[in-house]
Amino acid sequence: MMMKRIFAILALVAMTLGAGIGPTMAQADLTAAKSQGLVGERPDGLVGFVADQVPADVRAMVERINAERKAQYQEVAQRTGQKLAQVQAVAGDRLVQATPSGQFVMNAAGRWVKK
Repeated sequence: MMMKRIFAILALVAMTLGAGIGPTMAQADLTAAKSQGLVGERPDGLVGFVADQVPADVRAMVERINAERKAQYQEVAQRTGQKLAQVQAVAGDRLVQATPSGQFVMNAAGRWVKK
């Protein structure tokens, strides 16, 4: 039963993240910012700032993406009956695992590490 719920969450998160990040341009911009070491994936399923100073357009993009992700996580939590934190943790794990080598992810200790 628990495994079915986890798989359902994973499927819903994958669907929502794939469709919900926004236009293709936003995804390309996020990928570029990750490649430049400005931002990275966090274990809570959100994007965070790796660099101390980030251009305003990158900051605005991250804030928008995080707002969209939070809304999607909330929707998945409501549909599956899971706690929001659990949905975010599942999504965060998936996003961290999917991050290519050379980009930054936040570890469990809250530190940015290059994959």
